[in-house]
Amino acid sequence: MAQNIKHVLWIVECFRMLEHWISGRKDVYLAMDVLVYYKHGKNRESVAPDMFVSFGVPMVNPASYKVWEEGKPPDVAWEFGSPSSVKRDAGEKKGKYQRMGVREYWLVDTDGKYHPRRVQGFELVDGEYVELPRDERPDGTLSVWSPVLQLEQHFTEGRLRFWDRKTGKYLELPEEERERLQSEAEARAASETRARAEADRARAEADRARAEAETRVASEARGRAAEMRKRKALEARLAELQADARSPRDQG
Repeated sequence: MAQNIKHVLWIVECFRMLEHWISGRKDVYLAMDVLVYYKHGKNRESVAPDMFVSFGVPMVNPASYKVWEEGKPPDVAWEFGSPSSVKRDAGEKKGKYQRMGVREYWLVDTDGKYHPRRVQGFELVDGEYVELPRDERPDGTLSVWSPVLQLEQHFTEGRLRFWDRKTGKYLELPEEERERLQSEAEARAASETRARAEADRARAEADRARAEAETRVASEARGRAAEMRKRKALEARLAELQADARSPRDQG
């Protein structure tokens, strides 16, 4: 059982992230602190991982996992270190999972003082556990690739998280996904509002420019019309003067 509230929160958070990740699938048995019985007829031969997952196994009986009934051992098991369990997790339990045939075994150190590293993964190779390669990054993130899950397990910013290379994102808790989707929706709405406002401003500017152009054209047309009237008036006056000049002078 979990030893303290921090221990509990880590297990529950990781469980919920994986649960949300596999939601909709009927062929995955995901459990935490459920007894796994691995010898038929021997009820004392059991172990209770802090968390485990078995693919291809429907979760018909969530109360216990019997290897001979499900047809296989769990695929992945996790133990979260605590003062009372750290030695058994790294020794006795690791041996049980190895003999049982659990393909991956993970040791997680919630407090950073029980295991050599905050996250250690072991892969079953020819019946023996071999530690999975780790990547210690400049930003402090410790990353270990899980071949079975096809996820990277990260210790980062004080949390154990699961990185999906396919999506390029961390697995999320349901509430994290809701908050992200809401934030994205609000950002889209704000962007659309800004785009509409910009389009409205552009249309208004275009309307003003068009109105100014039409006013200028009309003014220029009126100016040309006025010049034409002046020209015609001058031509008419000139014609009158020319007519007067050609007419016989009054002799009387």
